[in-house]
Order: sequence, then C-alpha cells, then structure tokens
Amino acid sequence: LLKRPFGIVKAEPPFIWIYYEVVGRGTELISKLDSHHSIDAIGPLGNSFSPLANKNILLVAGGRGIAPLYYAGKAYSAANRVFLIYGAKSQPDLNLVEEIQGLPLEKIFLYTDDGSAGKKGPVTTDTREIIAANHIQVTVSCGPDAMLHSLFHILRDLKTENYVSMEALMGCGFGICYGCVVKTAGGDYKKVCVDGPVFKMEEIAWEK
Repeated sequence: LLKRPFGIVKAEPPFIWIYYEVVGRGTELISKLDSHHSIDAIGPLGNSFSPLANKNILLVAGGRGIAPLYYAGKAYSAANRVFLIYGAKSQPDLNLVEEIQGLPLEKIFLYTDDGSAGKKGPVTTDTREIIAANHIQVTVSCGPDAMLHSLFHILRDLKTENYVSMEALMGCGFGICYGCVVKTAGGDYKKVCVDGPVFKMEEIAWEK
C-alpha cells in the first residue's frame, strides 16, 4: 500500500495527532491500530502556514479541510484576531466542532448543505459579507477543489492576502513521483508535497 497524506491536527512533541476518515482499505487498516502497533511515517512534509501577527484572519474550511485549519487557528489566535467559516454536507460531517469551540476564536460561522446545522448553504455563502464586517486582512483556506474554486472568485477582487492549503494524493511524499502536482497560474506545475501544501491562492491556476 502507498502511504496516505494526512493533515496534522495537533502537535505536542513527541506526539502528533492526525485526522482521517475511513474511506478505503488503507484508512480502514489505520482505524484498527492500537497503542501496541507501530507505523512507518514520513513527515512533516513541505511548508507550513506563514507567520502572522496583529492581523484579522479568516479561516475557511470545507469538510476534512478543517484538520490543518484547526492547527492554524490554534497557532494564529495567540497573536491575531481569528474567525472561522466551517461548512460540510450535513451535521454529522462537521467534525472537531467541540475542539474548535475550545479555541480562542473571535467567531465561528457554521454552514451545511442541508441546513441540519448552522446556516443552510455552501460554505462560501456569506464570505464577502463576513470579510467586510470583520475587516479581514488575511484568509487561509482548505477544502474540496469546488469550494476553493468558488472562494478564489470571491476573493480575487478583494484586498485580502490569501493562502490555501492544497489537498492531493502523494505517491512518495518527497518530490520524486510527481503524483501530487498542481498547475500554477504561470503555466508550470508545483508539487504539493515539497512546494506546498500551502500556496498563495493566486499562484494556483483555478478553472476560469
């Protein structure tokens, strides 16, 4: 089996916490591990979120994209005002909510496609209004490509500094196999495992 890439939710050396959902054979095997098992892991891979201070930051998470943004929210809230938009298909898909509510965030905005929790609608429904009302200077996002595509078209006319943590399957994890490349606005390709996973949003070639 190839290794799987996972977002780090929390790091307190010598321990790290990862976030995953059982969707296939690999994650099913992981779900059956206990404290008597050992695993072979490579990491951490690539870059991380840019250091920021004295900023109004908006985190935008869709589905499993909450994993790295939980980590970012905890780190950024020490020296910034941090807001979170978090959306998923339905209430059971809004994971880590209790943990998020324990963070010192300014405000949390929840959305579900079916209206079973928070406000009904896509996670990007009120992004423009939230940015304006809270004087957001920086956005950091992670989630499905469709969400990021919509978010890009909302943000490109605003004056915010925008970062995105990209999700991609990785064959090797250290830049040899080119299995995790993303196309850039300049026409070339960058590897999520070593050049990312965090990019400036305008670096990526989003579908027009």
